[in-house]
Amino acid sequence: MSSVPMDDSPPEHNRAALADVPAGDLERARALLASVPRAPRKPSKEARRLVLALAGPQRVTFYSSLGFLLVGLLLCAIFQAPRAVGDLLLDQHSLEVLGVVDSVEVGSRKRKPRPPVYCARFHSEDGGLVGRSCEPGGSFQPGQRVLLEHRKGLARIRGSTLTPMGRLGGLFLLFPLAGGVGLLLVLWTNHRESRAARVGIPILARVTYFGDARSVSNKGPPPTELRWSFIVRGERYEGRFSLDYASEFDFLPSRDVIVVLYDPAAPAINTVYVP
Repeated sequence: MSSVPMDDSPPEHNRAALADVPAGDLERARALLASVPRAPRKPSKEARRLVLALAGPQRVTFYSSLGFLLVGLLLCAIFQAPRAVGDLLLDQHSLEVLGVVDSVEVGSRKRKPRPPVYCARFHSEDGGLVGRSCEPGGSFQPGQRVLLEHRKGLARIRGSTLTPMGRLGGLFLLFPLAGGVGLLLVLWTNHRESRAARVGIPILARVTYFGDARSVSNKGPPPTELRWSFIVRGERYEGRFSLDYASEFDFLPSRDVIVVLYDPAAPAINTVYVP
């Protein structure tokens, strides 16, 4: 990978925004800017710990999403939630064929006065389909002829559902879905930050906020959030970064101006530079 030129992002791009920054802070920030290795660079040990690793709210979100995913998958397995997807597919389109009930069992018992759910195992008269479907208070009888709905290997008795929970069982799918989406968002955000840290163009940025972040946990003090803005090719871009403790931001040259790295192809993807 070739080096990314730095001459298109001098600190003068943000001269107006940095006009009221103390001279000493600005001098330290410019010295740090000049020391940034050219891309592609190998992030420092501190950068790998603070930026490339899952830290602060990212770590909390990662483990929370992982918990939702694992618990959701367990609930889906217990309540046969994936079979609810089959019910939705059969609701959209199905073919009909005659079948015969082989056996009947109690799928689940509901609290009174609601009747228990009965599940019937069946096969089609031509022997090409076998399956199991359920219905609250079902009146299935072994040997009973029934009308089957089928589609691409899915089959159920008309008027019943594939899962004992009925169509409400599909709600359990929301747990692993929420967990999976949360994991993807955290990993995607971390990947963008990693790319900016390795190939990003350095530039001075004005700190717009440094203080408590919105807490993602009721335990312990809130994390500390850093926000900044900078201008590239006449456009203003912003970024933010959170860590568990304010002391972890000691690498910053000041609380007014910092060095950030932005993706040359998409400046909205940026992260703070950690020497």
